[in-house]
Amino acid sequence: MVYEGKQAATSRSSHPSPSTAVATRTKAPVSYVPSGSVERIPLRGVRKKIAEAMTRSKHTAAHFTYVEEVDMSEIVKMRSAAKEEAKARGIKLTFLPFIIKALIPALREFPYLNSSLDDENQEILLKGDFNIGIATDTDNGLMVPVIKTADRKSIWDLADEIETLSEKTRTGKVSVDDLKGGTFTITNAGSIGGVFATPVINHPEVAILGVNAIRKRPVVKGDQIAIADMMFLSLSVDHRVVDGADAARFMNRLVYFLSDPKRFVFA
Repeated sequence: MVYEGKQAATSRSSHPSPSTAVATRTKAPVSYVPSGSVERIPLRGVRKKIAEAMTRSKHTAAHFTYVEEVDMSEIVKMRSAAKEEAKARGIKLTFLPFIIKALIPALREFPYLNSSLDDENQEILLKGDFNIGIATDTDNGLMVPVIKTADRKSIWDLADEIETLSEKTRTGKVSVDDLKGGTFTITNAGSIGGVFATPVINHPEVAILGVNAIRKRPVVKGDQIAIADMMFLSLSVDHRVVDGADAARFMNRLVYFLSDPKRFVFA
């Protein structure tokens, strides 16, 4: 009997307890050892902050992306016609001011796109201001300066402020206040290229609009095939706050305004 008892004790001790097994499974992973020549760059500073923000957004917001295309031909013509005026004003006129102006009436109709979710208090915060963040590529990483009260500004005001904020951001002169208070963000990779993307929401906002390259393509207008300046729009929303159907309706309204700029320029 003593012998059997020892055997049983030995048998039990050869199997780790549940707590030991969990501890074994949750040990820190072994550092990755790549082969060949490698340069190790510490993840710190702005890049670390970006990594933390992107991870927090993806782990918190329930991302859903809706893609639509829009005929930008009329805005292309309007911008081209305004180039001389922009030059006289000393302003670089891009497509972003037109897109922001078109966004405002669409956001007014769909206020949940211009909101945030207070997770702690379980409240949706509908924003009365329209503060549009512009995701900006810099040597130090992606930063998002904010155009405050964009709804009160003209095309020229927006163009001037976009240029000023972009320059301050790229040269490291942007202030903390310039980066705060956004209610909706635009990320523009169109100047670089690409058909469309699935942007990550700038948490705690609930929506971000990806603006992509404008390219001439054959399209059907009526019963005719014509060449048009077409662009894809990529809208990522937090599905906890915005349903897919509302995201689609919002995009329909945005396309409505962008396809004929007279609808918002003179609104």
